[in-house]
Amino acid sequence: MNQQANRTIVVVGATSEVGAEVSVRLTRAGHKVRGIARSLGVALDDQSALDVAFSGADSAYVMIPFDVTAPDLHRFEDEVGARLVSSIGKAGLRRIVLLSGLNAHLRMGTSLGAALMEERLAALGLEELVYLRAAFFMENFIKGMGFLEQAASGVFASPFRGDLPMPLIAAKDIGERAAALLSAQHFPARRVVELHGGGSYTLEQATTILGRAIGKDVAYHEAPFAEARAGMVANGISASFADALGETAASFNRGERWALEAPTAENATPTSFEAWARAIARSHAAA
Repeated sequence: MNQQANRTIVVVGATSEVGAEVSVRLTRAGHKVRGIARSLGVALDDQSALDVAFSGADSAYVMIPFDVTAPDLHRFEDEVGARLVSSIGKAGLRRIVLLSGLNAHLRMGTSLGAALMEERLAALGLEELVYLRAAFFMENFIKGMGFLEQAASGVFASPFRGDLPMPLIAAKDIGERAAALLSAQHFPARRVVELHGGGSYTLEQATTILGRAIGKDVAYHEAPFAEARAGMVANGISASFADALGETAASFNRGERWALEAPTAENATPTSFEAWARAIARSHAAA
């Protein structure tokens, strides 16, 4: 993509794995980046601070963060989305890249917040808008699913079927693609851009790969949802988030089609799960 320099770009969730990668790449490319994160002094529940952050900008990377402790996950997502769209509308931004989910078209579970944000942004009539629909994050194994903690017992459990292929993507690859879109001189005409990641793996395969990388023999176990839900709630996750994750797992387990496209070179990204697992093992050993 040909690059157009000197944009002022807002990055929502600038301290997340994807947002940090977007910010670094845009800054290196010569753009002015305004990061939105509570630790940066701009919280997503502060409408006036959001208005200031978006004012005078021409582009933005946008995402709806998960709050795993929210008593009502979808109400939280709806409120965040409304505030962001209000600020974007007031600022008159021209270009938006929204991080969405590969299964957002199903409008359910953990992808519902992104799906509703797609609709909110579409209603603004923006000149340039892309829904970057990304596969299941590889990072979820560590941050959300507790692989390292579970691996100590020799069994990794989740409510997802272990025998169905799941497309997996590294966060930094999403950040790279989002930054390229925001920097591009010629923006794509199509609104939905799918990212299938570095390949599809069953959770049984992924468990073996990640276990071997950290030097452990780990087996995969598909946990009944009631068992998985109780474990999540015991670990501080809200019942609302657990139930949304349960909807997503049930959809996957039924074999519902998460992607609209077949895998291609265009929707693939460079980091394989094997390479990501080796990097995790190195950082785990160093820690």
